[in-house]
Amino acid sequence: MSEDIGRVDESSWFYRTFVKKRVTWGFVAGALFVLFAEPTRQSVFWGFWIALLGEAIRTWASGTIVKTKQLTTHGPYGLVRNPLYSGSFLIGLGVSIMGGRWWFVPLFLVAFIPVYRGLVRKEERVLLERYGDAFREYCRRVPRFVPRRLPGPGDRAPYDARRMWSKHKEWQAWLGLYAVTLYLLLRT
Repeated sequence: MSEDIGRVDESSWFYRTFVKKRVTWGFVAGALFVLFAEPTRQSVFWGFWIALLGEAIRTWASGTIVKTKQLTTHGPYGLVRNPLYSGSFLIGLGVSIMGGRWWFVPLFLVAFIPVYRGLVRKEERVLLERYGDAFREYCRRVPRFVPRRLPGPGDRAPYDARRMWSKHKEWQAWLGLYAVTLYLLLRT
């Protein structure tokens, strides 16, 4: 397991300003995106498919995880420890591409990587405290963010569509993806 598991300074200026307020910063970034986007049909096409893959991963993960009740290690969680964030990354990357400005992608990477790195470390500390050796073993077997293999038949897991829809409200992300896609297509 990585030595940096759970190591994050929650009192740091960066953590308090960006990690804890990532949703607020997301709205700011969204407003700037709308202001500066110069989409083309090609940028919307390619970016949409990347974002759609990300949303599919998030939907799979949202219907599989049982937060705070058990350590989820099956389904998408058997491929990576953070499939919700892997999906969010692909959504953000796809939307950045859809915007049609080359500098959206590096700006997204500079914003996403350190913020989610801090968030993942904090969550890992909580999981380590709650599940101990079971979580350590899981970390030894499963990478944090990038899968080592593609999903296969052994990655089936119980799926609860109601939990995905009602509790985790993944429908909001789907609606947002389609709304931004439609908006950008109307601007081309």
